[in-house]
Amino acid sequence: MSGALTAEEYERVARAARTYREGLVVALCGRVGLRSGELADVKPSHRTERSFDGRTHAFLRVPNDGRRAYVPDDVAREFERYVNANDIEADERVFDVTPRRLQMLVSEVATRASTGDDRLADAAARDLRGGFAKRHLDDGVDPRVVRATGGWASLDSLEPYTETPTDREIAVAMTDEEGADDGERLAFAGASRRLGAALDDVSTRAAVDRAACEALAPSFRAVWTCDEHGDLGECAGVDAETARATVRESVRQTGLLDGHGVDEQGAFAQRALDADRWGPNASVAASAIRSSGTPHGVLCAVTEDANTEGLRGFLVDAGRRIGWTTAAVERKRLLVADTGVELSFGVTHGSFFVAASRELDCAFDLEGLVPVEDGDLLCFVTASDASVEDILAHADGDDRVRDVRLIRDHGDRAHLECVVSGGTPTGVVVDRGGAVESLSVEAGEATLIGVFPNGVDVRSVVEAVTDRFEGVELHAKRETERRPQTTDLRQTLQEDLTEKQRATLRAAYFGGYFEWPRGSTAEELADAMDVSAPTLHNHLRKAQQKLLTAAFADDA
Repeated sequence: MSGALTAEEYERVARAARTYREGLVVALCGRVGLRSGELADVKPSHRTERSFDGRTHAFLRVPNDGRRAYVPDDVAREFERYVNANDIEADERVFDVTPRRLQMLVSEVATRASTGDDRLADAAARDLRGGFAKRHLDDGVDPRVVRATGGWASLDSLEPYTETPTDREIAVAMTDEEGADDGERLAFAGASRRLGAALDDVSTRAAVDRAACEALAPSFRAVWTCDEHGDLGECAGVDAETARATVRESVRQTGLLDGHGVDEQGAFAQRALDADRWGPNASVAASAIRSSGTPHGVLCAVTEDANTEGLRGFLVDAGRRIGWTTAAVERKRLLVADTGVELSFGVTHGSFFVAASRELDCAFDLEGLVPVEDGDLLCFVTASDASVEDILAHADGDDRVRDVRLIRDHGDRAHLECVVSGGTPTGVVVDRGGAVESLSVEAGEATLIGVFPNGVDVRSVVEAVTDRFEGVELHAKRETERRPQTTDLRQTLQEDLTEKQRATLRAAYFGGYFEWPRGSTAEELADAMDVSAPTLHNHLRKAQQKLLTAAFADDA
């Protein structure tokens, strides 16, 4: 593809992002105008703020050429959330990967957004930047502002405007373009800020839904959430009985909710409401609440005019943000639980390990698992009854395997590190908030055991796994107690360590980093986790310091 993305095409790409990192990269290219090479060098310290006329505006100082790139409020907030969630220091790179990897990431998201036969299949970061320029110019933004913020050396259409604009001119122009004086866009910008703030401090699924409804209520006539099966969650601006009736009469007819729950492919739908109940011109707009392709429910908003691209884009993004928060809350709830629900699945298809064991007549046992960026799983497994060469060759021909590396060969068995796609039964268990207790594979059959928090919707979990993959069935369900841990260390692991620190510590442990001789170097672990070695060392050092403090603080 060569050319600028239209506003509609950009929104499709943005909605196809499955992780915070993907969403932020797409936004920084398409709404801030950064190149992939510039993205790779951005640090938290490059973010600055300036206040004009009683309003604060965010900028990014682009290290390559020193220009000031304007950052819309919602993108600035997502930037801060990403930095804080990943424990990134002020002088560390925000995206600690190569420009080439960032280019590939944008291409992967764009391909995901395409229908297979449109030009998005070949879209790249430069096309997002081109859309940034075209959109602003078409909307009447001063060409000097576009040129200065986007870093173009020369554009024929901008040649008459060579004077560098002031920070005030940039802020006023970009704010106007974002719709500060437009009622609909201003409402969405305010709703986005309120939603981000509300989701910062929630610890239960009900709290997530309640915070989301309260944050969005000022921008709509009514807001409510449903779970995966259409049962009402929380609501604001409407009584529960009316919300339930509207789900039955209208929301189910949108197609987002079918007999099996939320349609995984659907993201947004709308329908006119009963005038006797809601008054004239009322519509309900519904968006799937989902994370990494896994549906968690539906977000519904009642409005006077649901037929706008702005509303569609906002609600789809809101549903994704609520879904990510829901998945994170469920994972944390499992970590601190003393008991849980254990589900045992039999798997004969849908897994690289199952296919390899059948083809090579060998066995695999999962030693440890770490979710990494983009929904992939970093798996540490022990393989027996097959040569390492045969396993590596088989992995090369399986597109579910991103990478595989030998950690140590013990002769009769081998310790392997595998990066596999999250689109497997194991990945669905993890995305649904479960902890993989064990995975044993032999002769083309696997037993996958996942532990979920008490109160989990077991039916939706089982359907999510068994409906998506042929040859997967539930073998057993039972209550289970989690393995005992030292209280202080357990609390530190689950409450004091960041998600990145905990993941790095697990990867180092299961990768043999602490053994002697070492089974993995820091560079090898960093490569598997798609970060730099200094970043891995940083996370590891902080995690070790917190654990050692918890262990030895009373001895000091």
